[in-house]
Amino acid sequence: MTLHRRSLLALLPAPFIASCASTRDLAADMQRGGYVIYLRHAQSDGKPEPALGDIKDCLWQSNLTPAGKTQATTIGQILKGLGVRYGQIGSSPFCRCRDTAQLVTGRPAQIMPELQYHTSQSPNAQAAAVERLRVLVSNREPGGRCTLLVGHAPPFKVLAGMELAEAQAAIIRPRQTKEFDVVGLLDPSGVQSREDA
Repeated sequence: MTLHRRSLLALLPAPFIASCASTRDLAADMQRGGYVIYLRHAQSDGKPEPALGDIKDCLWQSNLTPAGKTQATTIGQILKGLGVRYGQIGSSPFCRCRDTAQLVTGRPAQIMPELQYHTSQSPNAQAAAVERLRVLVSNREPGGRCTLLVGHAPPFKVLAGMELAEAQAAIIRPRQTKEFDVVGLLDPSGVQSREDA
């Protein structure tokens, strides 16, 4: 193991300095880019949203709690420590997603309507959103960079069969158009390969 790689692993939180090589390899490989990180927004206050209001107005929305803001900042520190460089940074228009992306990366995200989800959407609209998400997570970022997408749990559960907790991300390796593999998970505790989960 090179000194550089030892230094990289030292930046991982203790619970995820794993004995299995696959987690180490994934953490090291993320700095080479080409991954999509699909992150469910950090902890929110759970305020009911029975109807979709003005998406630019945060007052009617469920927003990040102080703990959620800390979670997002911690995830950003983990990714920075791993040497992850961002290409596209996309977010659902909801304030909790925009704020999560800003705290993770330190810069505003591109607002992407295709990442929006609300229970008031029709089944057809929800199905269309899942298909748009499939395309997004299947696109490999060029130039040694990773894509960060901040959104909601339900569309990703339909797409990948996984329910992400708040402040949990799927680390995705795109394969080709509309095909991808979820190879790991990320949360405020660190990175873990799915093989080690």
